[in-house]
Amino acid sequence: MAPKRTTRSKPVTPTPNETPTTTVTEAQLQALIDQGVAAAMAEAEASRVRNGYNSNGSGPRPAQTARECSYSEFLKCKPLDFKGTEGVVGLTRWFEKMESVFSISNCPAASQVKFATCTLQDPIHVTG
Repeated sequence: MAPKRTTRSKPVTPTPNETPTTTVTEAQLQALIDQGVAAAMAEAEASRVRNGYNSNGSGPRPAQTARECSYSEFLKCKPLDFKGTEGVVGLTRWFEKMESVFSISNCPAASQVKFATCTLQDPIHVTG
């Protein structure tokens, strides 16, 4: 059971050996707690980064060598096909997905146009 909090409606003048009492609402108390937790978490993260520790705290991260992707690795990231019939929204989504796939797959700039071109599909022409 949580301890009962008491508040006083008017300020009390403390005696020389007494600490002054401050009235705090539940919302103010929660805000103070949230600020303290956020500050502690930010400091812990900053310390972790300064000391080169990874997220599980097992020590400095080993340096990873950047490796360029192949076309098959690019396809494993599931880029969107673009048929040309999706309109502006579809084209925007395609651009965003391609940028994401290029980043995730570490696709070199020299290969990006070639790989992206392979996702372009011929639009279906319906005559009637």
